[in-house]
This record gives sequence, C-alpha cells and structure tokens, in this order.
Amino acid sequence: MPHATFTRPNLTTFTRLDELGLEVVGQQIEPKRAVLACRVVEPDQWCRRCGCEGTPRGTVVRRLAHEPFGWRPTILL
Repeated sequence: MPHATFTRPNLTTFTRLDELGLEVVGQQIEPKRAVLACRVVEPDQWCRRCGCEGTPRGTVVRRLAHEPFGWRPTILL
C-alpha cells in the first residue's frame, strides 16, 4: 500500500451494531468479558401498550445481549 490512509476505528461499525440501530458510546474490557455501552440511534416514540405517541422521561439500562465477540463474551448495555 503505497498511499495507505488510516482513520479512527469505529467500534459501532466493527461490531456491526449499526445494523441493529445501535451506537457504541463506551467500552469496558475485562479479563473474562467485554461490556459495550450502547444507545439507540433513532428512538421510537410510540407506546407498545396503547399505540399513542409518548414523551421520554428518562433512560433505563437494559442488558440487550450476551454475544461472543472474538474469544470473550460480550455484553451490550
């Protein structure tokens, strides 16, 4: 590669979380697991119970997945 160009690594694209509508905003690597903090790129404002549009009043951290990525388990928050 005579004219190689390097850019900053994008963890969202690397883990293919952009395909799920998520963006990685932080990471914590431990000896036995990796934790990726994610956020929803386009929040859904519609209530699943009544079908009306709602207003967000806060955030809730949920454990989204326990997916092996590489050789260690990866948890998405």
